[in-house]
Amino acid sequence: MPVARSLALAAAIAAGTAVVAGAAVLALRALSRSMTFPGSGVAFPSEDELARSIPGASLVRYAAPGGPSLTGAIVRTRSSPGAGGRVIVWFHGNAESAAGYLPLAAGFANAGFDVFLAEYRGYGGNAGRPSEAGLYADGEAALDALSKLGYRPAEVVLVGNSLGTGVAAELAVRRPPALLLLISPFTSAVDMGRTIAGPLAPLLVADRFDTLSKIGRVRSPVVILHGALDEIVPVTMGRRLAAACPGARYVEVPGATHNDFPGLPELVVRELRGR
Repeated sequence: MPVARSLALAAAIAAGTAVVAGAAVLALRALSRSMTFPGSGVAFPSEDELARSIPGASLVRYAAPGGPSLTGAIVRTRSSPGAGGRVIVWFHGNAESAAGYLPLAAGFANAGFDVFLAEYRGYGGNAGRPSEAGLYADGEAALDALSKLGYRPAEVVLVGNSLGTGVAAELAVRRPPALLLLISPFTSAVDMGRTIAGPLAPLLVADRFDTLSKIGRVRSPVVILHGALDEIVPVTMGRRLAAACPGARYVEVPGATHNDFPGLPELVVRELRGR
């Protein structure tokens, strides 16, 4: 075979291999995103049903610029925002919906704290496809909605659980709250991906949620709660985040796992009252 034809054939094979490899990477990144955001379609009840079941609760509709309409909920314990109390803004995990936290929010309200249950695009019956940037935008929109309800930044406590810790940490950098409280946090989505994809994780994980790189820039007080037996997010990640954030309070709970965290509501209330 002439040299020119051999070179042309080699180039064609190389180009074809690159196309196949690129398509494989894109497919795996799409799979990674579906694993990061499995979603939950459980929506809030109607306004009337919500008011009947939880006194002081109401739906809040808001949207990020260019994003889909979202429905969250506020559970109030006092009639006048801005009176010097605290309002918890709760960001849930990746296989949950905000509506599932209504009983917990009612308990916090009984303990004296207003609660805003923020929801994401693609979750809880909301339209849209979730992504890291999309969830950050939805989180900022939730804070804007809270401001319109009369709450001041000095009253806001950002609470993230699991995936929600990535959202809460990013918002704490952008809009410093009175307190940032992280429950079962991961250092980054790439670090989580390494448990499955090994060294290929940086290439395949589409959404970073790199809390480890930013937690040292949070100017607000930080509390980290992590179950010692967490089987989903290794407890070592919580320890690493605490070490990267000078002054952070780290509480490791013996016997607690990722989805079975005994005494969590009481622990959160204790930390809020201690600040």
